[in-house]
Amino acid sequence: MPGVDAMPRVSSARELLLVALLAPLAASAQEIVRNAFNDPFFRVRDGVAACPEPLGPYMTEEQKLRQTHHRLERGTRCWLAKKCEKPSAYMYDADIAREVRARFERARILRDASLWVTVQGRLVLVEGCARSPGAKREIGAILRGIPDVDGAVVNIATKTHGPPPYRTLAPNQRRGE
Repeated sequence: MPGVDAMPRVSSARELLLVALLAPLAASAQEIVRNAFNDPFFRVRDGVAACPEPLGPYMTEEQKLRQTHHRLERGTRCWLAKKCEKPSAYMYDADIAREVRARFERARILRDASLWVTVQGRLVLVEGCARSPGAKREIGAILRGIPDVDGAVVNIATKTHGPPPYRTLAPNQRRGE
């Protein structure tokens, strides 16, 4: 019967058309975040398996556009105020990141923590999880005295249940290159 054979093809063609029309919408629902300004972001400890990775310096294109002016102004203000020898505060970040990484490698403390570091405009942000109640103080001791650091923020969880006290990748986001 020609009519019976034709029905599944029409239904199948409709399904294909529907998938073809909806696929771009599903793909656009997946928001891509990037480390738009190439800020140093790295892990220094890996001792808590259940610790969610922070979002770090990853952002959407819209967030990048909103932050561009602020970063230009903040980076230059350091030089104009004669607090920086380099023309931008962000030009110090790679050297600061190397020193932070080296200090954590030498430190024998906080092996039971999972910690990530972001360096942005001479500011050091440490996020993650630590079991030690004195972890914030211990991290502060590691970071103390690093040349050119303008400030440090330690934002860690000491309990692995509940949401972390820092931003993480949202379910509708994925990291891009």
